[in-house]
Amino acid sequence: MKRVIKLLIYYLAYTFGIGWLFYGGYMIAHRTLEMPPVTDPAFFNLSVWAQLLATLAVGVHLLVWGYVRRDDLKLNFPNAGKVMLVAAVFIVGMGFWTNYLTELTRLPDNLKAVFEMSMNHPAGIVSIVFLAPVVEELLLRGAIQGHLMRIWKNPAWAIVLSSLIFGLMHGNPVQIFFAFLTGVALGWMYCRTGSLLPGMLMHFINNGSSVLLYHLSGGSDETMAESLGTYGAAGLALAGVALTVLCIWLVKARLVPCQMTWHAAAGAEKNKEENELTL
Repeated sequence: MKRVIKLLIYYLAYTFGIGWLFYGGYMIAHRTLEMPPVTDPAFFNLSVWAQLLATLAVGVHLLVWGYVRRDDLKLNFPNAGKVMLVAAVFIVGMGFWTNYLTELTRLPDNLKAVFEMSMNHPAGIVSIVFLAPVVEELLLRGAIQGHLMRIWKNPAWAIVLSSLIFGLMHGNPVQIFFAFLTGVALGWMYCRTGSLLPGMLMHFINNGSSVLLYHLSGGSDETMAESLGTYGAAGLALAGVALTVLCIWLVKARLVPCQMTWHAAAGAEKNKEENELTL
């Protein structure tokens, strides 16, 4: 767990460190000690660029310091092309029923205005659609979950913990539930294939489709029930459940029948972790 804590500290240090460099510059330029609301156009513009650079810095750190294995970024698993195709269908199917459940929970969306502004900002779109899927998979699945699966006998616990961190990192009640469920699916794909690429593709489709649907709808805030009707929304959710089950079965029974062997000698992994603490 030392490595997990250390990586989360790195993530927070980059996020807040780079953020405060931008925020400090803003306050100096405006000769004020008061933080403006995040929806202030000038301040929001700085925040988006700060978040983009912080995310990029985290990704570079993980790769340069070797927290992610090279094999994690290869299509070196059975039926790779078919798995990637199924992964794309998998996340679309999940989106149908997870969005439906999220709407039923009626959890507060405290960052709605910020996300809408981000989806109308070029740097925000790049960060949401491209950088986040890559860097979050490197951190949550590659560096954290992969490490835990190599030292814990039951990989399920590693998937649950990394998914819980994934959900909490979003910091928004309505997203925590959705992100946790999505994280479990991404973590399972990584556990099954030993590659981060299926999860990155799924993450890209999930985030990209959200941005695309937002723009296609003209920023409309309609729920599934409002746009499809009560029975239409429920039917689409059930179809999503069926697609999800089918994709899991295809990957597990047909495409990647043998799960990756993750458990390694605890002593060797512990020594590696101790050496990493000096970085």
